[in-house]
Amino acid sequence: MSADLAVQCSKLTEWLLGRRAIPEDFPKLLAAVQARVHEAAKEQVVDKAARALIQEGDNIHYLAAKEIYEAILRSPEGQSKTLLGGHAHAGAAKWKAVVDAYKRRHLGWASSARVLIQNVSYEVPALKKQAAACERQVQDCTARQAELDRQEANAKSRYRDMLNELGIEGFDVRKELWQRSMQELALLSQDVLQLVRQAGQDVASCYQAFADHGRRPDDPDEVLPLMRALQAKDPSVQELELKVPELRSMAERARAQAAAVETGGAETEPAPAEPTAEAEIDWGITCESGDGINWDFEEEKAPPEHVEPESTGIDWGVSFDGFEVAEAAPEEATPFLAEGPARELLTREVAEASAFLAERACHGEEYGPKASSPTQEALQAMGKLETLLSARRTQQLVLLASSESYRERTAKRLEIAKLQCGKPAQRKAELEKVKADQAAEAKRTRAEVDKFKATTLAVKDDLEAELSAHFKSTVRIVGEISQM
Repeated sequence: MSADLAVQCSKLTEWLLGRRAIPEDFPKLLAAVQARVHEAAKEQVVDKAARALIQEGDNIHYLAAKEIYEAILRSPEGQSKTLLGGHAHAGAAKWKAVVDAYKRRHLGWASSARVLIQNVSYEVPALKKQAAACERQVQDCTARQAELDRQEANAKSRYRDMLNELGIEGFDVRKELWQRSMQELALLSQDVLQLVRQAGQDVASCYQAFADHGRRPDDPDEVLPLMRALQAKDPSVQELELKVPELRSMAERARAQAAAVETGGAETEPAPAEPTAEAEIDWGITCESGDGINWDFEEEKAPPEHVEPESTGIDWGVSFDGFEVAEAAPEEATPFLAEGPARELLTREVAEASAFLAERACHGEEYGPKASSPTQEALQAMGKLETLLSARRTQQLVLLASSESYRERTAKRLEIAKLQCGKPAQRKAELEKVKADQAAEAKRTRAEVDKFKATTLAVKDDLEAELSAHFKSTVRIVGEISQM
């Protein structure tokens, strides 16, 4: 053999045409061969290997036709011959005709060259690109899942912070919000009462003396009445309303407004007064005779005092012996700060007392720090009271305890935050399914690439062997096929 011949895979058809190894009208001739292939594929073949090769695809190239025919030859149906030496089985005869057609005028080389160019230039790169895209999607899903893990951790952290801020567990949000607000308001009310009792009496006495000194006829007799009333031990709101007329009037107005809201804003009409003996009604009826009107009513006789009336009830045969009626458990007292009128009045009195003490402290500075020390302490106590009453936490607790709409909005915020904790997990599950699908698609595509590579290399080796034998020189097909 002479020197090696290197042929570019993409130029293989032009190389064969240039050396007149294949006819110029080979596409038309290959179409006629494919018609023979379709006819041969319709015949029933017993051999499993040959049947598997036939079922691989419609476009059966030269090497595949040779493999099918060789597989049929190894089977009993391919070995049965006629008297003239031909194949007795129609399938074997037709596949022999296909192979002979491919060998005539070297159409098999044109078929192999077409398969190599198609696989190397189009099929394998497209499958590789598809597999790479699937693998990129798997990587993107993995990165997205990591981001969702961080989002889930942040959402759960925010939800826990909201629960900790509100001081609830989150099992029954609305009930827990109301109970927690009432408990904390009760503790806060105790702190307020303690501060009022520490400095409230002295402040009220001092302020009362100042008010008596400059009293006008229309001024109230007593200043800071609520702070004075809070000096009693565990005063209830009802007791405070009895002691403080202004608080009672504010509470009545608040209850009237609440009743108007419940009834749709309609004003309640006062109940009609019962007629008294002095105010008799003149029905406009005159009686001419002195005997009066006879209404034909018979007067029933009252039963004797010592005779018990007979029982006309139904005897159900049920005995209540041994049963005791349990007394209802006393309801917990409403915290002082949960009552709007009391809280509003106390805030006004504390602000009024603070203003008085601030003015007194300014005038008392000329007498030295010792003279102004009690005033400063009382002023600090009033400042603490103002801070407690106007603090953001106090306002939040008051709204939670008194406003159903605010509790509902807070519960909705918690529910939304809780839903945000579950959304990343749901999205991660969806991404996991996408990952599994894309990974399976990438694996299937890679397997198909390997199959195309194996077929392409087999066709390349077969074509190189036949070309080398024909040209009596080593023919090597190079180019993109070497990078597969």
